[in-house]
Amino acid sequence: MSGRNRGFIYHYRHVRRYQEILNILVKNGFSFLIDKLDLPGQSLYQRFKRGKLPQEQELANLPGRLVHVMKELGPAFIKLGQLLSTRADLLPRDYLQEFAKLQDEVTPVPAAELETIFVQETGRAVGEVFAEFDEQALASASIGQVHRAKLLSGEDVVVKIQRPGISRIIKVDLEILRDIAGIIEQRMQLGQFENITEMVDEFSNSIREELDFSLEGKNAQIFKNNMREDDRIYIPAVYWEFTKQRVLVMEYVKGEKIAGEKEMLKAGFDPQVIAKTLVDAMIQQIYADGFFHSDPHPGNLAVLPGNKIVFMDFGQVGQLDEELREKAADMVLALVKHDIDGVMKGLLRIGIIGGRPNMRGLKQDISRLERKYYGMPLQDIKVGTSVQELMDVASRYHIRIPADFIMAAKAMVTMEGTIRDLDPTISIVKIAEPFATRVFLRRYDPRRLLENAQQNAFRFISTFIHLPMMLEETIDKIKGGQLALPLEHREFPALISGLKKIMRRLLLSIILSSLLISGAILVSANPVSFFARYHISEIVFSFAFLTSLLLIIVLFLDHKN
Repeated sequence: MSGRNRGFIYHYRHVRRYQEILNILVKNGFSFLIDKLDLPGQSLYQRFKRGKLPQEQELANLPGRLVHVMKELGPAFIKLGQLLSTRADLLPRDYLQEFAKLQDEVTPVPAAELETIFVQETGRAVGEVFAEFDEQALASASIGQVHRAKLLSGEDVVVKIQRPGISRIIKVDLEILRDIAGIIEQRMQLGQFENITEMVDEFSNSIREELDFSLEGKNAQIFKNNMREDDRIYIPAVYWEFTKQRVLVMEYVKGEKIAGEKEMLKAGFDPQVIAKTLVDAMIQQIYADGFFHSDPHPGNLAVLPGNKIVFMDFGQVGQLDEELREKAADMVLALVKHDIDGVMKGLLRIGIIGGRPNMRGLKQDISRLERKYYGMPLQDIKVGTSVQELMDVASRYHIRIPADFIMAAKAMVTMEGTIRDLDPTISIVKIAEPFATRVFLRRYDPRRLLENAQQNAFRFISTFIHLPMMLEETIDKIKGGQLALPLEHREFPALISGLKKIMRRLLLSIILSSLLISGAILVSANPVSFFARYHISEIVFSFAFLTSLLLIIVLFLDHKN
């Protein structure tokens, strides 16, 4: 059974959703994409085909039309578009700009429907937990809706409740997206360089985590612990008694929304202090903690008296392991020092290389970027733009950047836009350099080197102790004929295919030679009548001769090629 039919039968319960997707694609002029991908259930869209755009209009304003399609398709596709808006290593800039416009805002659900979810999750009615519950939503997104409330004990809180049925809708769409990813890998050139299925799996894991509000509460708790020594940062408390998979209850913090320089001055705050604190906090999260807020836009930030910053909404977070943080630090230091070889080495260490990139061309492109920024005042360097340009270079040479690093870059881009409005003179590069240096120096900290040496010594001793037993097992396998050594050669499949072709031609040549000799012998002897008009000897000789001649021509042409 073909992959297409297996997928369609396997997801038979998704037929209606496939119809909706196909209908929306055709309505927006993407019939050519359906034809190219041969999507499951393609026959279902034939009755909509009258909406197909003329060929000359098919490629017009593709990014804008894709955004419109994603909005119509719903939450999973909107989230996918938002994720793609950060992937400068995959998409051209016009697509990134359009996808960045996708906003996750939907019409609020009536409070009565959310109360049902609350009861199912907590086992208690809203009136048994809250003295007040504002039915007017503070915010309404595709996954959850936020309301203000007051606990019976008197604390002001915000309550985030998952929209009814959204988990099932997203589950179906994620399964369909994975099917489409598999088809893209098979049928489109992009699949030769990128593991689309793996990317969709990463995206699916991320959005499934967003569906678990208790994880968001745990994220907030981690941030609170990590930032506890910085009195310039405030993280709201989580009320774990009422926080479940589809319900999150957190402390309500009344602060001033972060805005531009003039607005902050008018409200009595110091925008330069706020900008510096925000940069320090984000770089601390990325470089030191490896656990960072991946969407620090003004809507998720507020300011308290004393220029203290409040972080909110911890549904989207990123993590960088120590090894990746060290690689990022190396590349930042190389960027600051205008070290082209260091930047290229850092990019290759961070990325996953597909195929054999043109190293000379890669170095030339990085050199062009370096010349563009060389001598420019640090406050004029836009980290977001420079990182995006570096991702463009990576994309051209099929260097795939890990999703965690992309999220960190996206967080820096988002933060940069916020702090530029607060203080246009601030230099993120200048602030980031000491953090990168600190990470670099920590790598060679004597205490850390000693710790690594101890770990390596324990591993060596453990391996040495078990070595006799491992050798004995290996010898037993050799004696029993159970030891198999896999041997792989890149040219081996092509070599085998060539040998098979040669053997087939050799066999055919032997058969034809036999027929030719047999026919010649029969012709030289007394011919045997065949239906009184034809002679078997002549037929055999003629067939063998003509076929042999054709074989000689084919071999000659093949040799010429």
